[in-house]
Amino acid sequence: MIKDRIEEFQAFLDKEVSSATSELEDIEEKSRKHLQKLVYTNLVDRFDSMVDHVLLDNAFNETLLGEALKILDEPLSEGETLRLFVDAAEAKTHVDNRIQYTLRNNLLRCRHSQKVAKLVEVFCPTQNLQKPRVNISTGEIFGKFKPQNNRIPTSLIAYCDWLYSRRNAVVHGGGSAQIRMLDTDLARLTKSYNCKPAETVKLSLGSIKTATTFYRGMIGILKQGK
Repeated sequence: MIKDRIEEFQAFLDKEVSSATSELEDIEEKSRKHLQKLVYTNLVDRFDSMVDHVLLDNAFNETLLGEALKILDEPLSEGETLRLFVDAAEAKTHVDNRIQYTLRNNLLRCRHSQKVAKLVEVFCPTQNLQKPRVNISTGEIFGKFKPQNNRIPTSLIAYCDWLYSRRNAVVHGGGSAQIRMLDTDLARLTKSYNCKPAETVKLSLGSIKTATTFYRGMIGILKQGK
């Protein structure tokens, strides 16, 4: 399995996010609200980008390849087929490009949580994605964890979904201190995870630290995978 992008994301957490949170701590709360939003959205977006790249890097994993092959149904002309047989290097390039193109235009267009679920399935197929495991106060991942309330879902994938939904609220929910969650995200979180998320969220420096801790835990799980 190719894990280069996972290592890069871990380095991003260790250097850039760690440095940013330290700098934010030295700024007064009222003066750092906008910067906190930028750091948070960048953090979530970088995790999402890492997921995309790792899926593409491992496109020939049996699970991902099988998913791509189910979609590929366009026939090759006789000329194209002969050219591929004649030039082995060109054949490999064509196959690589075709598989990645198929994943990019199908799997990578799915919701963030669906992509994360597929990545965990590929790297760690025995991981339980439905069991409550996340301490929402700290972002730590445990073998099991009793939910502290019904506002924030606590399974691995559900918590990823909630973090990304909060990112959507920051980006699209206006500039007030109380950031409104998008109606579509509220409806999906309620239906998919049987929770009652708050309609507004308040982003703080602690929010960034909690998300960072969770993403470190996810990186640890992925790095232990096959």
